[in-house]
Amino acid sequence: MNKNVTPSQDQALTLLNIKALFTESAQYVIPIYQRNYAWGVIEIEQLIQDIYDVSTNDTKGTPSYFLGCLIVYERKNQPYDGKKSYEIIDGQQRHTTLCILLAYLKNELAINDDELNHLTFNLTFDSRPRSINAFKNLYTNGINCDIEEPNIYSAYNIIDRYFKTHKVNIEQFYRYLFENVKLLRITVPHDTDLNHYFEIINNRGEQLEKHEVLKAKMLSECAKDAKVRHCFSTIWDACSNMDGFVQLNFSADIRSAIFGKDWSDFPNSFADIQAHLSQSSSIQNGVTIEDIIADKRFHPIDTDNNLEKKERFGSIIDFSNFLLHVLKLTINNQTKTSQNNKMQQGDEVSLDDKKLLKQFYYSNNKLKVEPTEFAFNLLKYRVLFDRYIVKKDTENRWRLLTLKKYTNDFNYVNTFDAINEQLVMLLSMFDVSNPSSTYKRWLYRALEILNKIADKKALIDSPLNYLEKLEKISQEYLSEICKINGNFSDDKLHQGIKVHNFIFNLLDYLLWRHLSKGKRFNGLGKSELGDHFDNFQFTVRSSVEHYFPQTDPSGEKVMKNVDRFGNLCLISPSTNSRLSNYSPADKKKFYREKNRIESLKQAIMMSYNDWGPEGQGLENIKKHEEEMINILRSFMFIPA
Repeated sequence: MNKNVTPSQDQALTLLNIKALFTESAQYVIPIYQRNYAWGVIEIEQLIQDIYDVSTNDTKGTPSYFLGCLIVYERKNQPYDGKKSYEIIDGQQRHTTLCILLAYLKNELAINDDELNHLTFNLTFDSRPRSINAFKNLYTNGINCDIEEPNIYSAYNIIDRYFKTHKVNIEQFYRYLFENVKLLRITVPHDTDLNHYFEIINNRGEQLEKHEVLKAKMLSECAKDAKVRHCFSTIWDACSNMDGFVQLNFSADIRSAIFGKDWSDFPNSFADIQAHLSQSSSIQNGVTIEDIIADKRFHPIDTDNNLEKKERFGSIIDFSNFLLHVLKLTINNQTKTSQNNKMQQGDEVSLDDKKLLKQFYYSNNKLKVEPTEFAFNLLKYRVLFDRYIVKKDTENRWRLLTLKKYTNDFNYVNTFDAINEQLVMLLSMFDVSNPSSTYKRWLYRALEILNKIADKKALIDSPLNYLEKLEKISQEYLSEICKINGNFSDDKLHQGIKVHNFIFNLLDYLLWRHLSKGKRFNGLGKSELGDHFDNFQFTVRSSVEHYFPQTDPSGEKVMKNVDRFGNLCLISPSTNSRLSNYSPADKKKFYREKNRIESLKQAIMMSYNDWGPEGQGLENIKKHEEEMINILRSFMFIPA
């Protein structure tokens, strides 16, 4: 075929299931202009969770799951061992993750399945020999890490941990993945300027999102009164930008009317907001979407009309998921106040944003909530969220802040005084234990608490009450894992990588709290820990490290109970990949040279001189373990 001839429609678009993608006679190439593999725990776990959710759906038949598009260019003059050679233009992160996932399934499944046993690695790289070697290693069940490719091995460990902690039926998952997960391979014409196409792909505008479709559908349900529609739309648009404080997403001339002179007030009803908007002289000249999402920092200004320079904060949740939280809270509040106190069929709300549109409507296409009531609740919960739920600042630090208006400027101040730092620790502990945007059960509970204890101005006067109720939630989660027949059981703590992230994160929170009050562990207080205590904050750590390694390359005696809780701590996947087989002494040396310790439990473990399978090393493991478990046990039984 002449290289300038455009492929036929059949050649250009091919719908493939995963089985066909990995068994056809084709090789996929990551070209030199593509970035390195960069997916982490959030993206990988979300992919697996989405596929697993559909595979276990109770709907009739076996639904397919569409994974998206893989955009490729066929290299006619560069076949790979006689196979078709496709250069990946868009979709390499997803395709690479699938390769790692299938390597894991191939290594873990001890079944006689010709399809799986003969599965071959069909991804190569133009200029990354270490990546090629890493994949060959994985596909031959050689999962020892290569320090030059930590992200690939980290992804493998993330997958391994997810399957073990979520008790996924691995054979069922594999079969569904192979047969029912599909993607659309799009082959671009041969005369395509690939550099230009790649630039277009990476600078393309955002597609219409589900929440924008939902907004249009709900607007159509509103009264024909243009003022009502305008008020609904204004509230919705202001709340949709999650990366800041909602007050700043309203036009300057109505902020004080809606939120009071210091922006700490809250309107009484949707009608009040509508009245303020109607009185505004610039109803049609509010802040544009572009202005709202622009990344502008705050500087002191002279007039109220110029209060547009603002800090941008990272939200722990996106707008689609926030809408589902508000919907669930609204419906549950309606249920509790209704006379019959019974939920209608279809009232249950899933916090899965893939089902966003479906969740707002009954099977007869009737809305579950009245639009103006929902818009008012949306703004109320958004104000509560901004004031009392943590955000990330531009330096990636957790913050709990309130927007404060002065005469001619505004600023961000701590929401509370003495207790603010502890609330930051507790809230961020919850979030890193569930870093995905979906299924934030703790956030729903926190918003539910805030709605109960806040006054009509959406303010709470007892931060201690808020803290105690949040700690009660963490007690409940701990009990779900460790409570058996009314007693604390440590069985779930001695399971290596199967131990829940939440256990390690909760323990670090409790250690921080005890250290803050002057308690010492193995002779260490907060002064001895120094910067490791002062700079400690929760980050997304998803790899369980065995301080004494599971496989000891030095030839020393391997500890029989290597998975016991005293020998475990939670660190980042990349660090775990680098150090997994290091001895405790070498790990300690590495962390001291880097001046980096990732958890408070880890810092205490490293304070012991001996650590190992026998003698004083084993006694130290037991001592540390008993102390840590006692902290968890005592916390679980603190009276509510």
